[in-house]
Amino acid sequence: MKKTKIAAAILLGLLSTASFADEYNNTVKAGVIGVFLHPESPDFTSNGPAFLTPQPAGLTIGNATTVLFGFTHRLTDHLDFDLTAGLPPEHNVYGRGVLGPYGVIAKVKQRAPTVFINYNFGAASDTFRPYVGLGLNYTQFFDATATASNNIATGGPTKIDLKESFGLAAQIGARYKINERWSLIGSLATAKVKTDLTATTGSIERKTKIDFKPIAVTLGVGYSF
Repeated sequence: MKKTKIAAAILLGLLSTASFADEYNNTVKAGVIGVFLHPESPDFTSNGPAFLTPQPAGLTIGNATTVLFGFTHRLTDHLDFDLTAGLPPEHNVYGRGVLGPYGVIAKVKQRAPTVFINYNFGAASDTFRPYVGLGLNYTQFFDATATASNNIATGGPTKIDLKESFGLAAQIGARYKINERWSLIGSLATAKVKTDLTATTGSIERKTKIDFKPIAVTLGVGYSF
């Protein structure tokens, strides 16, 4: 009888621990995102005389780092809804080809909220849980400004416009529980991000397309409630 009582007490303790570990369905997170781009873009086309846009003339875009914030809601023991965003980072745009010597020809900011449905491996009470996710990314470009060197290269003040982008996204990551509320979170994500860019100098329009091919590396902390 004594052994039975001890076993029952241990079982109840384990059940209460699992219940306590599972009682928080929401997590807010904050940290750092590194946005690493592998852009592909053809040379500019132009509606003006060819000598005003000598070839090859193209661009490439630099990486950026920003602050991460997000929210996760647990749907089941294995599935959760995950929203990831961040403070809009600013990217340098560099000239390529004949524009290469002009260095940074523009700057642009972007906001890219992304939603995922994640599948979490293991049990909800596990200290370490890897996960994979599929979702949708929305990227909006704003505050695109040409630099002085760009205006020299293009022959005058230039207005830059980039269209917004919608695309599929995917991620892999893991969470490590520090205690029942706090956790460390890390992930590697990518998304289909494409845009049409138009640079207008007077009556001359120069256009190109950009496939950003981003890799976003995140590291942060989560608080569950």
